[in-house]
Amino acid sequence: MKNESILLKNVTYLNYSKNELSYAANISIEGSILKFNSEKKYSKELDCSKYLMIPPFVQIHTHLCQHLYKGLAEDMSLYNWLKKHILSYEYNLTRESLRLSCKMALYELIESGTTVILDMGTFDNQDVVIEEIEKSGIIGFSGNILLDRKVGKWSNDINSYIDYSRDMIIESKKTSRAKYALCPRFFPGITKKGISKVLKLKEEFDLILHTHASETENENEFAFKNYKMTNIEAMNAFNMLSEKTVIAHCIQLRDRDYDYLKKSHSTVCHCPSSNMKLGSGIADVEKMIKMKINVGLGSDGAPCNNNMNQMLEMRLCGLLQKVKHGSKSMSAKNIFKMATFNGLKPLSMEKTHGIIEDGKKADFLLVKKESIHTSPFEANPFSAIVYSMYPSDIQYVFANGKVLKEKGRVIIYNENDLIEKKRIWLKNLLFHGL
Repeated sequence: MKNESILLKNVTYLNYSKNELSYAANISIEGSILKFNSEKKYSKELDCSKYLMIPPFVQIHTHLCQHLYKGLAEDMSLYNWLKKHILSYEYNLTRESLRLSCKMALYELIESGTTVILDMGTFDNQDVVIEEIEKSGIIGFSGNILLDRKVGKWSNDINSYIDYSRDMIIESKKTSRAKYALCPRFFPGITKKGISKVLKLKEEFDLILHTHASETENENEFAFKNYKMTNIEAMNAFNMLSEKTVIAHCIQLRDRDYDYLKKSHSTVCHCPSSNMKLGSGIADVEKMIKMKINVGLGSDGAPCNNNMNQMLEMRLCGLLQKVKHGSKSMSAKNIFKMATFNGLKPLSMEKTHGIIEDGKKADFLLVKKESIHTSPFEANPFSAIVYSMYPSDIQYVFANGKVLKEKGRVIIYNENDLIEKKRIWLKNLLFHGL
């Protein structure tokens, strides 16, 4: 199916505002828009009586470029992981290997129901990332990284970064699905001059600022040593916090850091799998939610998670907060909102996406009603989605009215072809190194 007019018959959909499942006899896809109870005739029909229609997932922290390195940097803390493996891997990616990494990551994202991402690229070849996002059919915000203060032996030049970013901003404007975001990697890897130049570019083009912060105490130690402040305090002092700033992790926070995040309307991306795997800690998401700080979810990169499945992030988010705060913390409905609607806010997409309603964008999932994992959905749909659902339960993924997964199969990539190309890449890596 292409993004043409399609009639969805006998639809049961998740009505977030009413906290229930609702029924609509007919919902049509007209171009890229949902229309309820339309009386037009359609050349294509899809009987949805066996499915539940829900909003798709939004991940606001991913690294498409890292997917090839899945399983190759195990049992390490963040800084060793970065310096011994990841920065070297990213720096040495060719255009061909970067393209393959993006395709494999996008396959996994689509298979598990994600249709919007905020991504962080690598040092170079951002045009490849833009091309692959555009071809995939999902919406992706992504940008090459800034690291103008050396981390290990890796860095890049701020002036070259700004010039290249301008080129990529222009390149992304030629696409309909790929958007550019500014991605200074993390506070210890950027200089005052770098921050100043990035913020000028952000203001000029009204861009999203996407970075990491307070993932470990190392970032706070750097900020204390150089600026006598915490990581978040220093970011606030340098005007990096805003409603268009998305910060991954935010684990090692002081009380005043939460206040800065709230006052600036910044968004935090919680990445529980990555935080556990690298031994970084547990972010206090319950406290953030109570303070009305906007929090979304993301899978981070494949080498520090080994999955790109938002359902795992939802489940772990809930379980970890219950360990931290008790069994009554973090309702499944709030977690589902984090995995969908909350991530749209810093991307300025919340008015058009994220809810199944007449006139909204035709981005949605069709999930099996009768699954051993989730049945009966009617008992508690939010709990079923957050704690019980698997990628195999998602039968259809629609983005912008176009089907990306059909009858349980991702249709825009050849899975066997990707696996074979990955096998060849890995063989070359093992024999020749990076």
